[in-house]
Amino acid sequence: MNQRLSVYLDEIFAHYEDLKPIQELKEELSRDLQERLQDLRKEGFDEEAAFQRTISSIGEISELIESIHASTTKLQQIIGIDFSMQNLQKSDFKDIQVHDGKFNYSNLQDSDFSNSDLSHASFKCSNLDRVKFDGTNLTGAKISKSNLKGASFRNCILNHVDFSSSDLTGVCLDNLSFTGTTFHHSGLKGTTFRNATFQSCSFKTEVKKAIFDGARMDKVTYAFLKAFKADLSKVTII
Repeated sequence: MNQRLSVYLDEIFAHYEDLKPIQELKEELSRDLQERLQDLRKEGFDEEAAFQRTISSIGEISELIESIHASTTKLQQIIGIDFSMQNLQKSDFKDIQVHDGKFNYSNLQDSDFSNSDLSHASFKCSNLDRVKFDGTNLTGAKISKSNLKGASFRNCILNHVDFSSSDLTGVCLDNLSFTGTTFHHSGLKGTTFRNATFQSCSFKTEVKKAIFDGARMDKVTYAFLKAFKADLSKVTII
């Protein structure tokens, strides 16, 4: 790899945020330019001539970079957009910011929201089967009457989320923290909360077959779960 060419590209892209589309463009350009430089050297051009011909071959790319930057930033900062009543199976929503977004009555099966900010979003009566929420901020989201079987929540923020009447059967919620989260009438058969932490959470549902081994919880949450006969033999009250 030609170090001078790498430095040249770093300078061009230095003033832009670390956005995925721009980084992908940079990586693609780097590969193309390195190949172009090697071809010119094989054709007999000296190092300086090959370098100058290589960088002149790509033309003016600043305008293209700026266009990608502007459009990507706009997409990531959408507020209140309405995706309701849409068939959005296998959609790529990774790394987006959609505060107060609406995804009600939509089919989002196998879609990916990883590392997104969906705070206060609404997912009412939606199909969220096998959806990825890994690393996603769902603070204040309303996910009611929805199918969440097979959904993934690794490293997800679930404070003040309302899961009322949603099906979380068999879902893994291990090692997560919950503050003010609501599980009224939710399907929790086989749902695991191993080593999770709970503060002021409300469970008004069948929890006999949910797993709380190693969980830590305050007295309020403990009281709700005890009233609905959860197995709390391996939890710690904080």
